[in-house]
Amino acid sequence: MQDMLAGLVDELRAVGIGVSVGEHLDAARALSAISLRDPEVVRAALQCALVKRADQLATFNLLFELHTAGAREPGAQPMAAMSDQELREALRAAIGSRDGQLLRLLADEYVRRFGGLEPGSPVAGVFAAIAVDAAAGLARIRAELLAGQDGPGAREGGLGEGGLGEGGLAGEPGAGGGGGGDAGRGGGGGGSGPATQAILARLDEAVADRAIEGFRADLRAAIRRALVADRGARAVRATMRVGLAQDADIAGASAAELAAMAAAIGPLAQRLTYVLAQLSASRKRTLSIRRTLHLAMGTGGVPFRLATEPARPPRPEIVVLCDMSGSVSAFSRFTLDLLIALDSRLNRLRVFAFVDDVTEITGLVREARAAGRRLGPREASAGAVRLGGSDYGFVLRQFASRHAHQLSKRSVVLVVGDARTNYLDPAQAAFAEIAERAGQVYWLNPEPRRQWNEGDSVIGRYAPWCAQVRECRTLRQIADFVHSLAAGPAMAGSGTRTG
Repeated sequence: MQDMLAGLVDELRAVGIGVSVGEHLDAARALSAISLRDPEVVRAALQCALVKRADQLATFNLLFELHTAGAREPGAQPMAAMSDQELREALRAAIGSRDGQLLRLLADEYVRRFGGLEPGSPVAGVFAAIAVDAAAGLARIRAELLAGQDGPGAREGGLGEGGLGEGGLAGEPGAGGGGGGDAGRGGGGGGSGPATQAILARLDEAVADRAIEGFRADLRAAIRRALVADRGARAVRATMRVGLAQDADIAGASAAELAAMAAAIGPLAQRLTYVLAQLSASRKRTLSIRRTLHLAMGTGGVPFRLATEPARPPRPEIVVLCDMSGSVSAFSRFTLDLLIALDSRLNRLRVFAFVDDVTEITGLVREARAAGRRLGPREASAGAVRLGGSDYGFVLRQFASRHAHQLSKRSVVLVVGDARTNYLDPAQAAFAEIAERAGQVYWLNPEPRRQWNEGDSVIGRYAPWCAQVRECRTLRQIADFVHSLAAGPAMAGSGTRTG
């Protein structure tokens, strides 16, 4: 077990989760004080000792499963003797009864029989997951589970064999159809009303979906166990590219990584709001005669220290120019989510979307924030397309002619885009006019830095008028940008411009 712990700590450090020597020793002492028979107890103990932040839990859990994946469990041999039809019937019954041990055995057998995993093959198991999911016929099983609940008698004392079983809606109080409980109140004597039936139908679908997704998770875990048994935990981790969500490329992130990023948007927006507020034009502070004389009383009447009146709170105007073209469409979705979060914190936020024309979408952002919905790139760029394809030169000339006169030294302009002009005029003079009128200009580029100034990329031509030009493909890079702003001009101006 100590060897497993040492390997787990090494892998945690490799993916960016810091584990000190003291934390490693704490984890070792925790393992010596608990029972090692229950993996969940071991997991909880190691979580307490090694994980310091909530956003690291998903990565820790995946690495823990890789390092604790063992051989096939007792009871797997009878599964191997089943025919495909018998295996499917057993799966439907197990999903209905929610038997966790049986589902785990079935997942192992499905992976062995239909996964197509070849010994020694350096794969991450993606195609195996697709093949096993298709062989299991989970969509059909879901439909059968829901079909077994239809009719007035389906809720009387359970769903019967193959239904959602114990813990489902059928066994809950008030779920019966005989005139008592909540259903009786909804229908006035013999049944429930349409509204109640619709709610119950949605709840039934949610329960079925949860059961199906639970078995899909069992299948993914079984694939990982099979890969670890063949190649070892470290090789599987390298192939699966396990890492923290904050280090994942936003444009190519998985659904789980995008969910983790969405949870991090709120704190990031809060920090960015505070920093941007401090970036407004320097506020003049007037001399306070009264406080200066008061301080001079301690030095014999000689005013060695001058006191000033408190500065007025900053009221910066944040102007965001966001590229919505196809080359950065995946990153644009994240940008819009961040802007919606910023809109609730900044009183003077203006947002412009552009492709080969520019349009203001401040109203759309506020509407989406008020409605609690997401704003998609297609909706945001509806008024920003003429012919299609990026045209930074035309966009900058249009913005300079329409809106540059509205900028002031309180304005902070943030451009988010890849600066790819399709070999058209980049209109550097228009961008210079915007930068001269604004207080600060920052450019966030979602492309890898190695691709800057190659092909039709002209980021280097815009850089001289920017306080910073940053690569921002990951959450960590965006957070580093925010931290550099908070560190002040000395750090903000060092090593961030391109030549």
